[in-house]
Amino acid sequence: MADTVNLTIKISPELKEQIKALAIENQTSMSYEITQRVEASLHGAVTELHHAEDGEALSATELKQVRALLKKQKQKKKK
Repeated sequence: MADTVNLTIKISPELKEQIKALAIENQTSMSYEITQRVEASLHGAVTELHHAEDGEALSATELKQVRALLKKQKQKKKK
């Protein structure tokens, strides 16, 4: 991200802890974790997989993000 802006939002302490745990698990910052998840929700899982279409290997972090998105989609379908 070349240009960024600050954004202040209010979330529950539980959601903050979930985001924090995911960021630690994915070895990223909370800001990066939130940004990736918002972008994925706006653009769909295709955004996360664009590297794979180019024939490039996904990093461990990218794989974790794809797995999380797939798991989330699977859980939505069950409901």
